[in-house]
Amino acid sequence: MDASQIENWAFSRTDAAALTGITSAQIGNFVSKYDLFPGRPKGQGFHISFRLRELMKLAAAQALVELGLRPEQAAMALRGIQGPYGAMLHDGYNALGHCPGTIAFTRNFDGRWIAADGLDKPASLQIRAWPIFDEMWPRLRALILKEGVSEPRPYPGDVEEGLAAFEKKIADIRAERWRDHAPTA
Repeated sequence: MDASQIENWAFSRTDAAALTGITSAQIGNFVSKYDLFPGRPKGQGFHISFRLRELMKLAAAQALVELGLRPEQAAMALRGIQGPYGAMLHDGYNALGHCPGTIAFTRNFDGRWIAADGLDKPASLQIRAWPIFDEMWPRLRALILKEGVSEPRPYPGDVEEGLAAFEKKIADIRAERWRDHAPTA
């Protein structure tokens, strides 16, 4: 099993609620009512599953709600952007002072919160991807280990080998993105 299989492991709505700490009903609202994932089939009769990328976007949407945005504002801000997992994988420390994997949001001319290129606006919010991942990963890992030994197996290959490969990939990305800016615990 390789690292990409861990990234693409599919979780049910119930599992997503346990992994993110968001209620199943609120997940349903983010998916159907607020269209956090445009282009996905929605509505009655569609089974929906979530992968790591979507789980992190759900957690980021909830974090924006906890910062005071309404759920529809949070979903709109995150809709159509790479999201926290993409930011974690691709965005390094930058000259504006963003920590790696940080998405800044600011109000648009019409009052909507949108992803911003910088923090030069008078009001901005930031979502940091690494803490979202770090907080969710132990639960995600445990569930993958549990499901990985079930019959029939959801993915071919050794799940522990896949987890080790994925964790190495994440450690390499973390080292590259943070370089000498790593936070101290």
